[in-house]
Amino acid sequence: MACIALLLVTSCHKGDATSATIDIMEPMVNDTVAYDDSVHFEGTIVGDGTMYGYKLTYENAATGAEYMSFPSEEKAKSYAFHEHWHNQVMDTTTVTLKVEATLDHKGTKTSKLIQVVCLPQ
Repeated sequence: MACIALLLVTSCHKGDATSATIDIMEPMVNDTVAYDDSVHFEGTIVGDGTMYGYKLTYENAATGAEYMSFPSEEKAKSYAFHEHWHNQVMDTTTVTLKVEATLDHKGTKTSKLIQVVCLPQ
């Protein structure tokens, strides 16, 4: 009975991803975004197996303050994302855009980030 239980537990997650390729198509590194414009965050995540979701984050590079995030817990072998954040910063600000994918059921993550410069009014 114990052998059967062990077999079921170890075989459930056989198809988990061990790595993923994250491609960010938009924006480009160090793009400048005018006040009141949207920052488009678009790209793909392709795993070598089943992944357990991802999170997109817009944050202030200097302070770490999070402006907005978009989490997804959907299981898939690949994701396409396209989100927007509206620039209304009060000072010239470097904003970090981060993609973080959860590779397996244990919570192992991989990530990629880029930075853009957002201008005030």
